[in-house]
Amino acid sequence: MVVGINPRISFNSAFKISEDNVEKIRKQMQDSNVQEQLLDTFNSSLEKLPETDTSDKKDAPEKKKKSLKERIASVAKFFTATEEITKGTANGVVYGAMTGAGMMALNWLFVSLPKGFTKKGSLKETFKHPIKSISKGGKIASAIAGTAVLAYHIVKGKLQANQRNAFVDQKLNNYPKKDA
Repeated sequence: MVVGINPRISFNSAFKISEDNVEKIRKQMQDSNVQEQLLDTFNSSLEKLPETDTSDKKDAPEKKKKSLKERIASVAKFFTATEEITKGTANGVVYGAMTGAGMMALNWLFVSLPKGFTKKGSLKETFKHPIKSISKGGKIASAIAGTAVLAYHIVKGKLQANQRNAFVDQKLNNYPKKDA
């Protein structure tokens, strides 16, 4: 079996083998009876320090340092966004729970209670265990409605946070920058 190294294939590894070492390795592999020397040559070429390629570093754009005003604005935007999303989540939990409970109450009033009147002895159970008397579909519908109200308020809070962040950006950009 003949194995060779193709210098045109680049794996961008940390170790680079110079062209003269590649030629030595090719010749040794063709002779194939000097395997220990091949391994020694290959290992010695790996032990050499790789050449540093700084072309990527030169092409990368430099990061601009933020001014104090921009750093303060980013902190203000963070707290504003956190506040609005938290308010939206809290409102969504409260209003979603109220919506779910209201839907379950309506389901009990208009579905379970009339069924309790039609069955013998079931009216007493309807009042004794109101949650058990609500149908599975009614429970699922109330959970879906509560979740929808929660999602609405979270999205509304996020949009409100975006609006307030835009206001902070507008205030930041309205002031003329001083050229030093």
